[in-house]
Amino acid sequence: MDPAMAELVAADQIPYWSLLGIELVDAERGHVTLRLPMGKELATRRPDVMHGGAIASLVDAASGSAVATLRDPEDETWAGHATTDLNVSYLRAVRGEATAEGRVLRAGRTTGFVAVEVRDESGELAAAGRVTYAIARRS
Repeated sequence: MDPAMAELVAADQIPYWSLLGIELVDAERGHVTLRLPMGKELATRRPDVMHGGAIASLVDAASGSAVATLRDPEDETWAGHATTDLNVSYLRAVRGEATAEGRVLRAGRTTGFVAVEVRDESGELAAAGRVTYAIARRS
C-alpha cells in the first residue's frame, strides 16, 4: 500500500465507515480496495446474507476513496468530491465478508468516473458498480 495514498483515503473517511465497519485494505493512485466484515446488523432476514444497502455503501466508499487518491496535496483548488450518480448491479448474494475494488476509469478537472467490483468471501463477483463524481474546485 502506498502510504501517501492511504493518507489521502484516511483524510476522506467519514464516520459512516466506522458505523458499518469498512476497512482500508489497499490504496494506490486511482485504485482502492476496501473490506466490509459481515455483522448481524448488516444482514437481511437471512443472517448469512449481507443487505444490499450495505453493499451499495461499500461501492460508494470504494469509489469515493479511489477519487480521493487523485488529489494532489499541493493543489489548493481541490475542494472535495461528491457522488452524483451511483449504480449497483447485484449479481449474487454476499455471504460473509465483502471486498470492494474501486478503479478510476477516467477523471478530469471536475468529473470522475469509477468502476467497482464487490466480491464475496469466496472471491466470487457479487456486485458491480459504476459511480460518477463531481470534483469541486475553488477558483
